[in-house]
Amino acid sequence: MRKKAKLNFVIFKALLGALLWLTFLIPNIVLAEANFSELVEKRLSKNGTILDLGGLKIGISGAKKLAKMEKLSKVTALLLQGNKIQYKGMKVLAKSPFVKNIKQLDLWGNYLGDLGLKALIDSPNFNNLETLKLWNNEIGDDGLELMINSKKFKNLKTLLLNDNFVTERGVGYIVKVDLSKLETLGLFRNRIGDEGALIFAVANNLPNLKTLYIGQNALTDVGSVPMIESSNFPKLELLDLSLNSLGKETVKAVFKRNKKNPIQIIYR
Repeated sequence: MRKKAKLNFVIFKALLGALLWLTFLIPNIVLAEANFSELVEKRLSKNGTILDLGGLKIGISGAKKLAKMEKLSKVTALLLQGNKIQYKGMKVLAKSPFVKNIKQLDLWGNYLGDLGLKALIDSPNFNNLETLKLWNNEIGDDGLELMINSKKFKNLKTLLLNDNFVTERGVGYIVKVDLSKLETLGLFRNRIGDEGALIFAVANNLPNLKTLYIGQNALTDVGSVPMIESSNFPKLELLDLSLNSLGKETVKAVFKRNKKNPIQIIYR
């Protein structure tokens, strides 16, 4: 009898502990949801079209909460830089019915990887993007190939892929499709090398490109000079070749180009 009473007491104590834990946990879950809603409200522009959650590190759980918020339906610019939402967060957000009006999407520093990019590509909702910022997301050539071949990105005016793993193979994908609306392309600190620059130099699918960032890509004069001399970018205003191993031939090409058709060229 004593053993049975002791066992019942232990069970009762365990149940009581579990009950107390739930009493603590449930209000905090509700509070977390309420706090997130308040945070979104504070970060939403007065007209409800711009939501800036940059740098808040909302993570996967925050992305899940955000995906459920009807307030997103009026948002045209969603800024999520530095939030570490990763593949799982992007997958949930991509399925949200409230993101259909978004035209500007900033995903800098979210560790999406090629899988996260694929989730964005496969989304039935992100169909109106004009500006897409994918800085520092561990994206490689395979992810880029999927993105470039997707019809939903043909209206892009700005595409920033700085700080990723794109090589000359990725550049090959970029120049094969219709990107006639693209005005800004960022590939700073990737791995395109001279071969990638040479592919760009003969590209004829970027007639409206105004700005091209290919700094810190292990370029030499071999790749930079043909880019500077290329006549395939009639509207180009800025060519960033900074932080590459460039020499005298590049300097000569810059001076020669500026005499004929001056543009801003950064090469140091």
